[in-house]
Amino acid sequence: MNILHLSVSNLKKVSAIRIDPTTGKPIILTGDNANGKSSVLDAIFLALKNEGLDDPIRHGRMSGSVQLTLGAEKMEYTLERKLTKKGSYLTLTDVDGKPVQKAQTFLNGIIGNYAFDPLEFTKLKPKEQVEALRTAAGLDFTDIDAERAVAYNERTSITRAGKELAAQLAGIPEPAADVPETEVSASFLIEALEGLKDKVRSKSTFRDQVDNLKEQVRIKRERIQVLQFDLKAAINAEQELIVSMDARTAAFDAIIEPTQEDLKIAADAVNQIDVTNAAVRSARQHREASARLKDLRIQVAKHNRVIELVDERKAEAIKNANLPLDGLEMTDDGIMFDGTFFKQLSTAEQIRVSTLVAMSQNPALKIIIIREGALMNKENLRLMVDLATERGYQLWIEKFQEEASDIGFHIIDGAIAFEDGEAVEPIKETTEDETPNTEKVGF
Repeated sequence: MNILHLSVSNLKKVSAIRIDPTTGKPIILTGDNANGKSSVLDAIFLALKNEGLDDPIRHGRMSGSVQLTLGAEKMEYTLERKLTKKGSYLTLTDVDGKPVQKAQTFLNGIIGNYAFDPLEFTKLKPKEQVEALRTAAGLDFTDIDAERAVAYNERTSITRAGKELAAQLAGIPEPAADVPETEVSASFLIEALEGLKDKVRSKSTFRDQVDNLKEQVRIKRERIQVLQFDLKAAINAEQELIVSMDARTAAFDAIIEPTQEDLKIAADAVNQIDVTNAAVRSARQHREASARLKDLRIQVAKHNRVIELVDERKAEAIKNANLPLDGLEMTDDGIMFDGTFFKQLSTAEQIRVSTLVAMSQNPALKIIIIREGALMNKENLRLMVDLATERGYQLWIEKFQEEASDIGFHIIDGAIAFEDGEAVEPIKETTEDETPNTEKVGF
């Protein structure tokens, strides 16, 4: 379905314009800035969707209107959108003049992204082009992308924790094979050491006592020799001392005095306990960190698999998508055509791909609007025209051009002044301001 007729009155910069495309050639709108060529394209958008313009009525006028005739084989519709200060009013009739019920809903059903501009597509960033192509193919990856994002974020968090744990593990020395799993109690070894020291002290005490008693015996014996008169008492004292001496001697002999080697071993054991327990703690940390790192690696592997499955589903959806061109594919980094990224294609190839994408978004209402036609050279314009002719699309092209040329409609001060280089009489401006009895839509 193409536009068979367009009339615009008192809309933005347009005073009164009428265009009746009768051939398959592009409708080229030329003119200087602020003379109305953009307003003509805006009028098409406004007529179909009632969107795209704020304060659309031409300055100083009370109302404006847009009329479109849309047609294809055995099908024709006449559309009028009346604009007043109170609101927007839509009338839509079929080929027999019968009103179409729920006119805006009907229009929404036949139009796609009819304002899609192939030149604008070439200017999009790679990821924006992918999104536009997904829309054209009817692909919605919202749920899949959300699922992937959850797995990706969780994997990132786990990977970060794994790296921190791996760095921590690298700082813990590998434990020796003979390091015990539990720390050794210092109290037992200290008690043993103190016991040995007590024996040393006891031995020394008894030695001193024995030596002292021996000295006393010597003195008493000397006194016995000189104290004959107290012999009996001295003898008794001697016997008592001998008994005491024998007891102390027996106690002395019963104590096995530790060697210096025994003392050294006990002291070393006490000194070694901190080293041993430090090794035990280090070994425990190493085992725990190793086990945790192993668990994190398992979790990362699981999330990697989730991401792989999501990517496979996404790739399968893209593979089975009804893309507008063989050899066209979507990646996370941008669109590719025949294995080459879009930005690396020649200008002609970019124009061709963009035009086919635009056409795929407008399957019923076959019109494509190009707002910067002045940027296209003749070769690329001819390529776009050939594609449009081949597929039955109608091109509406806006070109900045101060002087009229032999092609297109040249607009001056809101009206067509030249058509294909020939001067034409401007259409008389409509002054009717009444509010029509039609469906009110509202801005």
